[in-house]
Amino acid sequence: MATPFTVYKLIVLYMLQNTENTLTNSQISEFILDREYTDYFQLQKVLSELTETELLHKRTITNSSYYELTEEGRKTLSYFEKDI
Repeated sequence: MATPFTVYKLIVLYMLQNTENTLTNSQISEFILDREYTDYFQLQKVLSELTETELLHKRTITNSSYYELTEEGRKTLSYFEKDI
């Protein structure tokens, strides 16, 4: 059974896989926090770890962070997709 932290990571990867555009930190936060999956600080840790492990690519433009799924992120998600 996956830990809640791992589930949060999979949710973010899944969201980015199923959008045609990049998502901002605000868009991801709004989705996760509105549903009360976790708190803001845990979510920021998730995004940081996904970026550090190169599963996400982060671009910052005019004080906004944009996230997109990397090829490694797609491969990782494909291993766990049946569990989501």
